[in-house]
Amino acid sequence: MSTPVVREVTIAAPVPRVIEVISDLENTDRWANEAKSAKVQEHDDQGRPTRIVVTLGALSFTTDSTYEVSYGDGSVTLTCVAGKLIKESTIDYRAHDEGDGTTRLVMSSTMEVTVKGVPRWGLDRAMGSSAEKNLQSIKKDAEG
Repeated sequence: MSTPVVREVTIAAPVPRVIEVISDLENTDRWANEAKSAKVQEHDDQGRPTRIVVTLGALSFTTDSTYEVSYGDGSVTLTCVAGKLIKESTIDYRAHDEGDGTTRLVMSSTMEVTVKGVPRWGLDRAMGSSAEKNLQSIKKDAEG
């Protein structure tokens, strides 16, 4: 397994609001820069997504990856369970109440791809860029 890429942001919103925004998984701003669409396949009894298919595309290819979504106390975890180009991927969000009405959101992601010749540094850089975009989108929506 790869070393996680970790990013965090402080959001001027309570934890439940931040988790609500994270759970809007059909918003492609929550995904990699290459995300073209995201479609929820299943929901839990609270209406939250539990299975989602994400279509990624870059240059001349598109591919689908299926993620299972689990929820904990102040956390959301997405685990890739099927994908042609992704061998392993986990995206984990942990929301921490800072006690002053703000939330410190930590996002940790790992990914291994099936594509030969992709350098680790390049994958980590792309994951970091996507994580930063993702967190800024969550911050904007939660504070808005």
